[in-house]
Amino acid sequence: MADHHNRDEKPGWADNPKNVQRIWYGLIGVCAAVTAADFFIEKHPHFAIENVPNFYGLYGFVGCVFLVLAAAQLRKILMRPENYYEKKDAAKERDNFGDTSGMADAADTPFEGHAHYEAEKAKKAGGDQ
Repeated sequence: MADHHNRDEKPGWADNPKNVQRIWYGLIGVCAAVTAADFFIEKHPHFAIENVPNFYGLYGFVGCVFLVLAAAQLRKILMRPENYYEKKDAAKERDNFGDTSGMADAADTPFEGHAHYEAEKAKKAGGDQ
């Protein structure tokens, strides 16, 4: 398999593990600061549950966990086999576009300059003489 990266190319700043570690610790620090600030900010809640410390952070976390778990279950329902779009039986093909339905669709409408269009045009021109 071909390597798509130029080996002479200088690595970017995010390729350095120390920089990635700095970003990670910076993100943890920002999250800790925002969590700590929640205890010192005066709140004006509309509902009583909003008085729970860090309610919105917990609410967002629980919502994200729910979405991930729901998506995992939905995947079981909606998932198709790996070869779902592949040809079922190559012997059933009827035209040059891979259609077996026999019904015209956008793929069966060739355009000028396209190989199939030019071949059909040549057939018609040869048959009309």
